[in-house]
Amino acid sequence: MLVLLTRIRKQSKKILKPVAKAFIKLHISANVATIIGLILSFIYLAIIILLKDVILGIVLLGLSAFMDAVDGEIARLSNKAGAKGSFLDSSLDRIEDINYISSLFSLGFTPILVGFLIGSSLVISYLRAKAESLGLKMEGRGIIERGERIIFLFVLLILYLFSQTISFYFFLVFLILSIVTVIQRFIAVYSNLP
Repeated sequence: MLVLLTRIRKQSKKILKPVAKAFIKLHISANVATIIGLILSFIYLAIIILLKDVILGIVLLGLSAFMDAVDGEIARLSNKAGAKGSFLDSSLDRIEDINYISSLFSLGFTPILVGFLIGSSLVISYLRAKAESLGLKMEGRGIIERGERIIFLFVLLILYLFSQTISFYFFLVFLILSIVTVIQRFIAVYSNLP
């Protein structure tokens, strides 16, 4: 599974670069792409809650996640990567994470477990941010990073279309792997501090 995810990441660069170049030609900045991704995440959440349209939700989730992936490439290619853009991106990513996972409440998943998944997702990101503020590199540490969480959510929604029972068991695997990642990152940070 992890080998597959690594391949997907490498292949995605081939798609992101030409799209980012097109956005730059259209004068769409990285920050604008970031904000579009956030707006799409709110539309996704509204569609799932109000219409329970999982297929349209999957499309919107994909578009939102794509905008989030392309914003960094736009910043790099336009030589405008900086602290403000990075702060904006990582802050809005957390709101998007909440929107993405909160949608599961309206699809009948157990509220307390959805709450734990949201919390785990936020703690995983917090641990990386805190570690990096202390001079430690955490990228690639732990089973489930943000990209993997989005892929898991995609698969979860697709499974939901066919079987709510199977999607619930997949959700439990998602939750367990997220909690394991929190533990992995905590240990990795704590053990590397003087």
